Amino acid sequence: MGEYRLHRGWREANGLVTDQVTSGQTITAPSAYAAVAVALADGDFLVTVDTNLAWLTDDHGALVWSLRLDDEDLISGN
Repeated sequence: MGEYRLHRGWREANGLVTDQVTSGQTITAPSAYAAVAVALADGDFLVTVDTNLAWLTDDHGALVWSLRLDDEDLISGN
């Protein structure tokens, strides 16, 4: 079993991440894949007005998953 931490923040257009917050919950899961499922179920933490980026780190602080939310680059043009 590994331990994972869920984070959220605001990603500026230049890629700079600001207003980082780390969830108070430690996700204990058998794999990063299982930890992502738990993280996605935590909508109250992930979906806030001041968030457009979420990511998951392992117990060594290494990035194992990230999700860009409401990215203008993903909206198709007219």
